[in-house]
Amino acid sequence: MLETIHDFKEDAKRYIDLFNAFTGKHNLTDKAQADHICYKCGSKESFEQLRVLFESNSSWIYQSIISNRRIAYIKLAEGIESALGTIHFLELSDQKPDGSQHDGFDHIEAYPTAYSYEEMVRELESSEKVLKIERPHHTTHDIDIGDKFLFRCTQGPLVEKIKSTEMI
Repeated sequence: MLETIHDFKEDAKRYIDLFNAFTGKHNLTDKAQADHICYKCGSKESFEQLRVLFESNSSWIYQSIISNRRIAYIKLAEGIESALGTIHFLELSDQKPDGSQHDGFDHIEAYPTAYSYEEMVRELESSEKVLKIERPHHTTHDIDIGDKFLFRCTQGPLVEKIKSTEMI
């Protein structure tokens, strides 16, 4: 279990390396922006321990219920550098109602900045296996980039979606 912010960032490094290699392979550096990194918790206790850890080491935390579980969206006090810019946000996901989730990093979401979402997906589909995933809150296109870690294509910043749909 991650016990410090340092542990969290050290554990994230290998996934950032996978992400950076993937974005370099597809020349995404000037075409897309990293939005957030997601860590999924394998238990209620793990979620609560990590949320408490980040409460004193973040700019703010917004929590919501999505798909019958708690999701905390955290603005990191210090971002994590990536090839597609600084990642300022962490999505911390509580255990799924079916108990199927394990502790670990799951994905980094990125959105296009220099071309359309459809163009980004089409370009990636030309050389990668891209899975379209329709969720109640949004549709994404996912690519496994190694170690079951996903590059997740999204339309735009999650914080903007939260503001427009939950803070009205």
